[in-house]
Amino acid sequence: MVLADLGADVIKVERPDSGDMSRQAGSVFAEDQSAVFLSLNRNKRSIALDLKDPEGREVFYDLADKADIVVENLRPGKAAQLGVDRSTLEKRNPGIIYASISAFGDSGPYVDLAGNDPIIQALSGAMAITGEADGPPARQGLSVPDFAAGMTAGLAILAALHGRHQDGLGRQLNLNLLDVSVFALGPRAQEFLLNGQEQPRLGSAHPQFAPYQAFPCSDDRYIYIAVINDKFWRLLCTALDEPELVDDPRYITNRDRVERREELTRIVGDLLIEHPSATWLERLQAKGVPCARVNSLSEALSDPQVIHNGLLSTVNHPTVGDLTTVGLPMTLDGVRPAVRTAPPLLGEHTDEILREIDGSSAEDPRPVRSGDKSGLSDKSNLNENRRMR
Repeated sequence: MVLADLGADVIKVERPDSGDMSRQAGSVFAEDQSAVFLSLNRNKRSIALDLKDPEGREVFYDLADKADIVVENLRPGKAAQLGVDRSTLEKRNPGIIYASISAFGDSGPYVDLAGNDPIIQALSGAMAITGEADGPPARQGLSVPDFAAGMTAGLAILAALHGRHQDGLGRQLNLNLLDVSVFALGPRAQEFLLNGQEQPRLGSAHPQFAPYQAFPCSDDRYIYIAVINDKFWRLLCTALDEPELVDDPRYITNRDRVERREELTRIVGDLLIEHPSATWLERLQAKGVPCARVNSLSEALSDPQVIHNGLLSTVNHPTVGDLTTVGLPMTLDGVRPAVRTAPPLLGEHTDEILREIDGSSAEDPRPVRSGDKSGLSDKSNLNENRRMR
């Protein structure tokens, strides 16, 4: 999706019967379209191919012959079984950039195990440090391994394209969610490698800074305060109207404050609970203290800064109608990459892509028949089935 947003012509190859499994994922749907699928597949075209069928595989080869990049997220070894692995494709297209994304890697003790985002969170150590101090390990609210792996793959692909521009050679890229997630531990991993100590769960608090967590206010709303250095500690004390805390020897440095985290959290918490969140935000922000109200999803998606940044885009979907989605988090020369087309229906562009491959006219496309051994889906039958649903 990132590459599509940046302007690539992305053709999503899906199996004819059910398509990408995310089409049926979750419990939130608009018409027959899952929120999961709608969130990840804009700006793409869909072709339905049975890669186990020789004719379907030949169509895939025709696509790969003209492609710059192939991305696959099959179980390790499955692409080779289907005959769509890099070694097969590079004989036809030596400059192909082939990116493989797996759960654990393409070899090793876990290569045959099933893995997805929460499994990786558990295995990588991320889940062990997430949650309240007196509670069980918790899944992160965001699908960090999935999104981080996708963004990392995009970065690697762009680097491979740059390399090919210099030497004309294709590339094989391999990355997995486990490696990406362990990498994302960042300072937490480095701290353990230095001192060998497991990090406890701290809820919303930070293990290396204090006060650095969410605090409740009198209106039952939470605000997050992030005192990352001694300067912000002094500003916080001023905003709290507690000047004596500035020179209290127990809290002079961040190390002092982390060592006395529990007592300091009680002191700050007792002050903040006396007034509503809006009062504290006004006072803290006026003093330059890093802070924010803990927004709900509705508040975050309607936040004035998010709206000002133009992060949300609306595109027309053939069955859902107007579909609002979250755009790519960057601008190029001040312009955010456009959401040009809605997430595709299953096989929506099969006929169109076949005509492009063959160079045939709209009146004379390559035959596409449903229910035979062609390995292709019938777009007209697909549309009829959709109307029936």
